[in-house]
Amino acid sequence: MGCVPQRFSPYHPGSKAALFPVAVVCAVIVYGLMSIALLNDSTMEVRKTAIQYKEKKSIHAPGPWVPQKKWVKFPDRMWHGYQLPVLTAQPLGRMGNIMGEYATLWALKHIYNTTVLVMPRMRFKLSCFPSLSLPDCPGGCNTTGWKRVGRSGGISRYDFTKIENAAAGLFGPETFVLTNCLFEIQLFNFFKEDLRREFTFSEEIQRKVREFLARVQREWQAINNSTVLPVLVGFHVRRTDYAQHAFRLFGGKLPGTTYFTRALNYYRRKFSNAVAFVVASDDMGFVRMKLGNNSDVYFSAGTSAFEDMALLSSCNHSIVTLGSYGFWTGYLAGGEVVYPDVRTHRRYRFAREMYEITGIANFTPIFPD
Repeated sequence: MGCVPQRFSPYHPGSKAALFPVAVVCAVIVYGLMSIALLNDSTMEVRKTAIQYKEKKSIHAPGPWVPQKKWVKFPDRMWHGYQLPVLTAQPLGRMGNIMGEYATLWALKHIYNTTVLVMPRMRFKLSCFPSLSLPDCPGGCNTTGWKRVGRSGGISRYDFTKIENAAAGLFGPETFVLTNCLFEIQLFNFFKEDLRREFTFSEEIQRKVREFLARVQREWQAINNSTVLPVLVGFHVRRTDYAQHAFRLFGGKLPGTTYFTRALNYYRRKFSNAVAFVVASDDMGFVRMKLGNNSDVYFSAGTSAFEDMALLSSCNHSIVTLGSYGFWTGYLAGGEVVYPDVRTHRRYRFAREMYEITGIANFTPIFPD
């Protein structure tokens, strides 16, 4: 419902008075619609734009916001040999968040053909991935005086329009630091296979993972007196500070043992019990207590976050709870990913709505409790 433009007759005395109530009604309706759009976190525009990349031509994927005809290029404006604008990102959060920041930089570079650089701290935090191809920021990347650009609309709206405007050159030939934990799945999901190659673990970590998983399979075969190799399902359980974080920021709660049982049984039925679960968590005492009586569950040694992610992402399929770390374990594994269909008071990046909007088809929701 709204105001339809009308063709008015020539002015006559009294016509202003007659039209005044109509104008008031239209103003009220428009104001109300704008207020709803601003306040309702459940609204999100699904952006579809053709992206050309390598052999994939004119594939429609979510994003980018700025169509190519509006991009602005500055071929003669340089910074340390790099064409402006230049974008880098603050490595905020833990491993999963920083991977999302790197992946978003990758997407901005390959969609907008813009310069992106990696800060030394981001390189250090992702040192387990020796194949990262984005170049380092020269000279240690002192970003004093750089323009800071982040998302808009609060923590639950995930509006990265300003970041994409900067990448498209609409904010001028400047140097930009991207802030607010950029994690733009709707852009970087288009480059999933490229990112899985970027996030390739070192050979030493891969060797440890292969040995661990081979041992799990041998133990499972011995217990089940079988020559069949079990399907491996990685299971990440996020705990510790995330319970308070999820409640405070999103109004949600961590899934409990009911979800664990449902997720385990989902794969047991699917693979006729020929399945072995490999569990890692930031609270191994909790998961051992809750899952230790399952003969098909095996626990990570918990040596490091790097090795746990390598272990889980090397499995055939995945179970995750909440958080960016669990997301990446399933995303990199590449098989089916079971996740909790949580209900939150604000939009949550790793909830069903967001997975559907971003076009991630291999994630399967299960009601948690």
